[in-house]
Amino acid sequence: HVVLKSEAGKTKEFQVVGTVEADPLEGKISDESPIGKALLGKKEGETVEIKTPVDTTSYVVADIK
Repeated sequence: HVVLKSEAGKTKEFQVVGTVEADPLEGKISDESPIGKALLGKKEGETVEIKTPVDTTSYVVADIK
C-alpha cells in the first residue's frame, strides 16, 4: 500500500499488485501500469509524477504500508 499526498493536501491510496490482481476501482493497480511503474522503488518523502492523458500531477509518497 502506498499513500500519496498532493500539493493541495489531497491523499490517494494505492496497492501495487501483479497484472492479474489489478482492479483500479478497488485501488489495486498493476505494477506494469504507468502509475505502478512510477511508484516502484520510491521511498517515503520522495516526489513522484503521475502522468495521465489529461495532465501530470506531482505527489509526495506520504506512507508505505
